[in-house]
Amino acid sequence: MAKIILCAGINESITTGLKNYFLDAFDILPLDSVQSLMDAIRTFRASLIMLSTDLPDCGSIQELSIALRSHNNTETVPLFIITNTGPDQKEKIKLFQAGLIDGYFAMPINIEELAAYASVFLQRQALQEELEEKNLLLSKMSITDELMQIFNRRYLMHRLDDELERIKRYDYPLSILMLDIDFFKNINDKFGHIQGDNALRGLGLLLKKNIRAMDILCRYGGEEIVIILPHMNAKGSLLTAERLRTKVSETDFGTIEIPLKFTISIGLVTLEETADIGIDGLFQLLDQQLYKAKNSGRNQVSAAVFRNNTAV
Repeated sequence: MAKIILCAGINESITTGLKNYFLDAFDILPLDSVQSLMDAIRTFRASLIMLSTDLPDCGSIQELSIALRSHNNTETVPLFIITNTGPDQKEKIKLFQAGLIDGYFAMPINIEELAAYASVFLQRQALQEELEEKNLLLSKMSITDELMQIFNRRYLMHRLDDELERIKRYDYPLSILMLDIDFFKNINDKFGHIQGDNALRGLGLLLKKNIRAMDILCRYGGEEIVIILPHMNAKGSLLTAERLRTKVSETDFGTIEIPLKFTISIGLVTLEETADIGIDGLFQLLDQQLYKAKNSGRNQVSAAVFRNNTAV
C-alpha cells in the first residue's frame, strides 16, 4: 500500500510534479481546506504534509501548525509550508525556532528541488518507523516466551510485584494459579519432544482463549504456568481453576493420526484483605498447593486463602 503525502491548498502544477517524481512510492492527496485536511489525518497516516498559506479557512498558519503538532497522528510528520506571496522571513524564523515546521518555500518552486528535499525527510521518517518497529519487536520478545507465545518469567515477576503493591494500597482480592501438565515427561518419552512442545503450545492457546482480558498468563518454567487473576476472590478463582482443568482434560491437543490428551494439576492461592506477603512467600504457597493437587491423584485443584498473614 502506497504511503500518503497530503497537499492542502497546493496548486495543481506542484501536485502533478510530485506525482511524476514519486510515481507509485507515494500517493499525492490534494485537499482544498483546513477541514478536509483534518478529516484526512483522521483517515490516513500521512508521511508528509504540505500546507499553503492561502488555505481559505486558515486564520493563522502558526496556529494550524501547532494544531498539527498536537495531533497524535501528525505530531512527528514532516511539515512543509508553501507561500504564494513571497517569504515572510519573520514568520519563517518563528516557525522554525518553535520546531513547528521542517521546510518553508516560496513560489515559484523548482519541483525537483522540492521533491528531493522532501525525500530526505521521508527517508529519515522511514528509518525512524523501522527502528520503532524493531524496538517494539525486541520489547515484545523480551517479555514473551518463544515457545508458548505467552508472557515469560521476567514479565511475571514484574507484574506480580506491581499487583502485590496494589492490593496493599487498594485492598482488593488477588488470586494466582500455578498449574502444570500431569506426567509431562511421559509425553516426551512416548511421543517425542516435538509433541511435547505441541502440547505446551496447545495448552497456552487454550488458556488464552479461556481467561479474561485483564488476566495475566505467564510461563514460569518448564511446563509450569502461572495465571494472575486481579480482583478475583476465592470463590471466583476456584470456579475459574475448575473450569480450566475440565477444559484441558476434555481437549485433544494432537491430531487424528496422533491423539494427545492430558490433564493438569492446579495450585491456587487467593490473597484477601491487605495481604502482606512477598513474591518468595507467595511462590512457597503456590508450590505447596500444587504439590497437594499432585499428591491427591493429579487432575485436581488445591486452593488456599491467605488472610491476616495466614494461609487457610
